[in-house]
Amino acid sequence: MGYFAKENVNKGRQPEIDCLKAFCIVCMILLHTYEDLATVPAGPLYAFLDFACIFLGAGAFMICMGIGMRYSRNQTPKNYLLRGFEILTVGQLLNLARNALPNLIAWWIKGEQIFIANSLLVIQADILSFAGIAFMLLALLKKLRVPDAAILLLGLAMNLIGLPLYNAMKSPSNFLLSQLLGYFVLTDAESYFPLCAYFFFVAFGYFIGGLYPRIADKEGLSTRVLLIGLPVCVAYYALRMNGLIPFLPEFGSDIAYVLNPGPDAVASCLASLVALAAFYKPRGSLMPGLLLPTLYGFFVLAACRFIIDWNEKYLHFGIVKLKNPKRAAAFIAIWVATVAVVAYAYPRIEVFATSWNNYLLP
Repeated sequence: MGYFAKENVNKGRQPEIDCLKAFCIVCMILLHTYEDLATVPAGPLYAFLDFACIFLGAGAFMICMGIGMRYSRNQTPKNYLLRGFEILTVGQLLNLARNALPNLIAWWIKGEQIFIANSLLVIQADILSFAGIAFMLLALLKKLRVPDAAILLLGLAMNLIGLPLYNAMKSPSNFLLSQLLGYFVLTDAESYFPLCAYFFFVAFGYFIGGLYPRIADKEGLSTRVLLIGLPVCVAYYALRMNGLIPFLPEFGSDIAYVLNPGPDAVASCLASLVALAAFYKPRGSLMPGLLLPTLYGFFVLAACRFIIDWNEKYLHFGIVKLKNPKRAAAFIAIWVATVAVVAYAYPRIEVFATSWNNYLLP
């Protein structure tokens, strides 16, 4: 139908992909702001953010990451492996800064279990740890010369086994083992982004990314995607929200979000394609917001932008930009600190803090 060329013709930055990533980030930040800081009852804006993160959210962001891999200048297995380790290590630095350090200080001052328990969240299957491991897995698959279609099918198979495996498998009684396993499958530890569930989105993005540079008629293709994909998405989610697909977890539940089982994952991929097509048409626009939590969410974005600009202008600091031996020393220090926190906190914890018990918060 003339939508694709034989060679790459669609090069450079793709505005619609940037818009979708920005949309996902803004929605996730604002949703977490509402959930953690808002005292008012959930309203229409919260409902919109909640549904947006269910339809798109982390899954769509991972699809964009998979597409971006195909636009990278260096796509060797070695580069993917190093990139994955960098993401994993930066994620650990974040966990040290936001979980280990403040909670250990509070534990030393007050001696309350909630603080020492939350300090062990220095190890967790979060979105950055997932992204790092996904890069590493893709590096292995590329090294083995696995075709794109086979990578996509592998991702789908991993996703499909997630729910039955969770229902059949009992989490290990040892919390550290449960947490380690939680990086790959869902357990009762802090296992919010297990590899089995979310690698499908990266694989889908990677597959689509192989086609994206050859799109010769974006206008026509985006119109076709909207005309076909939007009604299918509306029909699927109408059935899903009304509980008419009984073998899936309750719509909007934590289990449904964490595992994105089978049809949900496929529908989310289709929703992401529809969103890309829609963003291509208007080139993207941000939603308005007036409530205090919404403003606070934008404040977080503005603060992050300021810090990034200030760092680039004056400090010029970045862990992954350090040269050896400073780079190696920084990476080693991050992991040594992680091991030290785990070794210190683990034997002192009576009840482990996870998302399943709201991190022991009242």
